Amino acid sequence: MSKSKDHPSKNVESGLSRRDLFRTAGLAAGGAVLLGLPKFVGGWAGDAEAAVDTRVYAGTTSLALELDGQSIPLFSVEGGHAVADVISEPVGPEGIAVKRPGAVRYEDLLVTLPMGTGSKALGDWLTNSLSKPGPSAKNGAIIYGGPDGKEIKRLGFTGTLLSEVVVPQASAADTTQAMLFLRLTPQSTQLLGPSGGALKAPLGAKQANVLSSNFRLNVQGLEQACGRIAKVHPLITRRFTGSNSVGDFRQPKNPLGPWNCANVSVILPEADAGPFYQWFDDLVVKAKPGGERKGLLEWMDQSMKVAASVQLDGLGIVRYAPEPVILGSSQKAGGMVQVDLYCETMKINL
Repeated sequence: MSKSKDHPSKNVESGLSRRDLFRTAGLAAGGAVLLGLPKFVGGWAGDAEAAVDTRVYAGTTSLALELDGQSIPLFSVEGGHAVADVISEPVGPEGIAVKRPGAVRYEDLLVTLPMGTGSKALGDWLTNSLSKPGPSAKNGAIIYGGPDGKEIKRLGFTGTLLSEVVVPQASAADTTQAMLFLRLTPQSTQLLGPSGGALKAPLGAKQANVLSSNFRLNVQGLEQACGRIAKVHPLITRRFTGSNSVGDFRQPKNPLGPWNCANVSVILPEADAGPFYQWFDDLVVKAKPGGERKGLLEWMDQSMKVAASVQLDGLGIVRYAPEPVILGSSQKAGGMVQVDLYCETMKINL
């Protein structure tokens, strides 16, 4: 098969890659709200696309993910469109480059939603996808609602796999709502007009206002050292689903890859970091067996009940880095230290 059919053009790959970098940076900074600012993205996507995005956002007052009969409120949604490459045939004697559309492909769906969604359908899908071998495909739809409470349109999807999960940062200094990012890779999508009916009320979804600052992280055997953790950077896990290098178009015949978790980065006072330093010495320097640990990151609602959690298995420390010391500066006594851990598996409970 030719490259033109296997992969989008280099220009398409480049544009989407820059968007992904922007999106990751926004999530890392606790700025998921930036995802709803198409004018900011316009510098990369073009003024025409930004104008179209602005009209769409202006007419839509609610978004929802429809899954297993449940309507799950969303904060933002992007992608999911059907596209085809333009294929140019060899120039004939007339001197005209004849063009035709290539095979149809479907963009990934990128959605953000509050961590405290409480949806059993989404929670079960996350659990099955992250912990069980083999595909866990779903059919469903993205529902766009208008100011009158009625459905504007819906984007149906079939044979859809979870291919990336980004758990938001947990930071004592961040008082914004914690947002979960999901990449959904569909087998196919279909954009449909409005049904004419009212939007369904969320079924079985108890929304909790979960703030990024209201968290706790415990690492097995290091509970006392974890008492004053200031920040946990976003937790990221992704897998290959038969997509191209950008990950935006699925090739159904390719095999499903395993989940791969990015490193976990934690910021804590250096005064509390001694047990982490000892762990590094045992696991890395002395290479003692059995040095990997489990971890649990939890978010609490306003009543201090656990609203969402992430279980981290196979944690191993690989780096620690105290913040730089500058003589004569106004640094407070006892600085902070960043600790980096590898992680083998991640399980999310909503």
